[in-house]
Amino acid sequence: MDVQNERFYVRFKGRVLGPLTREKTIDLAKRGQITKQHELSPDGIGWQSALEFPFLFSGDRGTTPQSTPKERSNENHVPDSPKEEWYAHFEERNQGPVDLAGMKKWIASGVVSKETLIWRQGMSEWQPAELIRSEWFGTLTSRNTGVQQRQQKPTVVSDPASGGHLSSMMVRMRASVLFLSITGIVIGTVWVIASIAGFFLVATRGGSGAPKVMAIIVSLVNASTAIAWFTGCTFLLQFGSRLSVLLYRTDIGDQERAMQSQVRFWNFTACVVLIWLIVIALLSAALYLLGLSTIPV
Repeated sequence: MDVQNERFYVRFKGRVLGPLTREKTIDLAKRGQITKQHELSPDGIGWQSALEFPFLFSGDRGTTPQSTPKERSNENHVPDSPKEEWYAHFEERNQGPVDLAGMKKWIASGVVSKETLIWRQGMSEWQPAELIRSEWFGTLTSRNTGVQQRQQKPTVVSDPASGGHLSSMMVRMRASVLFLSITGIVIGTVWVIASIAGFFLVATRGGSGAPKVMAIIVSLVNASTAIAWFTGCTFLLQFGSRLSVLLYRTDIGDQERAMQSQVRFWNFTACVVLIWLIVIALLSAALYLLGLSTIPV
């Protein structure tokens, strides 16, 4: 493959980043965002240790001797204790505590794999299970290993640099969105109350025939428009609340939820405007056909 067209996926602690160009991958390695504990893949399916890609760490290979996989495992090995209580992260939450037998049941069922993050008291941070207890996976059959690989669904995240930049851009509109939504809700509340009162006023006023019918229809359209306005502003306020979360977190999931709120607002607004235009066109046609120049209110 042409070096310039190479693409790589990077995996660490069950999270996958990519695809990245060769130059971007090297840049992340220089900045320390890709380390020798990461795994790389050209297709996102088959994974290799970052050490298998010499171009990433060419600057320090000649000065620092590399430890073997067994030595790296020993470095992260946590000594046994009389009472072991283990935790594991799967199904998008922390599970546990369980004893050693419980952990082995999880491994046998496939919910805990070599890449699953585990923790117990005495560890400074969560680590992949294989780094802490590689012996747990030595007796697994190839069939069980295949089940684990299929069940282990990595979370795809965006480039940290671009993700943070996107969050900062979205947060910039937060103040405007909150101002417009809160102001719109206040206006909408007054409008809804006034339009409903106007409808009852028109409906109970004396008179009959086409003019009164048209007046009632117009007041109903006015009340419906006010309710739609109020609802749209609540969607906009929800979008503003999602943007507020990005002040403290830049996770891709929070960005997606914020964008979903924005999409919901615009889809709702487009539908309301379309319906409003159709109703106005029908009312105008009715007024013309009935020969009504004014509607009593």
